[in-house]
Formats: sequence, structure tokens, C-alpha cells
Amino acid sequence: MLVDKGALLISIASIVAIFLALMAEVVMRYFTSAGLGWPNEIPNLLFPWLVMGGIVVGAQRGAHIASEAFRSFLNDMQLRFLMAGINILVAVSFAYLAYLVIQVIEITKSQTFPITNLGQAWAYSALLFGFGGIALSCLINLVRVTLCDDPRALHQTEQEHLT
Repeated sequence: MLVDKGALLISIASIVAIFLALMAEVVMRYFTSAGLGWPNEIPNLLFPWLVMGGIVVGAQRGAHIASEAFRSFLNDMQLRFLMAGINILVAVSFAYLAYLVIQVIEITKSQTFPITNLGQAWAYSALLFGFGGIALSCLINLVRVTLCDDPRALHQTEQEHLT
């Protein structure tokens, strides 16, 4: 729940900040015929955070593409093992990607944007957040799959629960 809310907050804050910065640039150009400069760099810094926040929300909520036809041929125990295996595989893969991003951040931390002088590592940190968030979501889903009574019920939408 905390991962979901945090990722959602990051996404909303990113899109609002991008909008406000670009709006400030438009207003300034309209009234003065000169730009502020720095708002042009804000999308470069925050768009990766917006995208990764959305991806983590999707992973946490299980709102991703799934192959339902294959799952319908499995009994509950087989489905539980399949879902656990997939979550372990994805968690390990994304944890490794997060580890690799740390190396990229080390390389890019001295590179800065020309106007704001903010480090480009800030934008690459979104990948660390995203990959780490997906790995954490998979570990949470692994616990859910392991402890639930019916693994098929985990991926039902709210609409299915309401009917």
C-alpha cells in the first residue's frame, strides 16, 4: 500500500510540476518575449519519474497484461507455483537492473544540465526507483500468492468483485 501511494504521489507531483514549469515559460514568453530557460529542462528531469511512478503503480496493483488462457488450464497449486516463479524471476531481474542503474548514476552524477545545473543522475534515479519498486512489488505479490486461499482471486478486477 505504501509503495502504491508513494509511486502515485511521485507520478502526480511530476506531471503537475512539468505542467506548471512549462506554463510559467509560456506566460513569460507571452508577456516579455523572453523565456525563463530552466522550464525547458524540467521535463527531462521529471518525465522519467512520471513514467516509472506509473509503472510501479501498475506492478503493485497487478494491472499488467496477463495470459489468461494458459492460466485457465492450471489447477490452483500449479497456478500458485507459476505465479510464485514469475514473481521471483521478475524480482531478481529488476533487482539486478536496479543494481546496474546505481553504476550508471555514479557515471552520470558529474554531468549537469546547462541552465539548472542539476545533475543528470537525478533523471537516472527514476530508473532506480522504478526497478526497485517493481522488484519490491513482486516480492509483495509473492507473499500474497503464497498466503492466499485462491490464487485466481488475486488478479480479478474490482468489477468482477462487484458482480
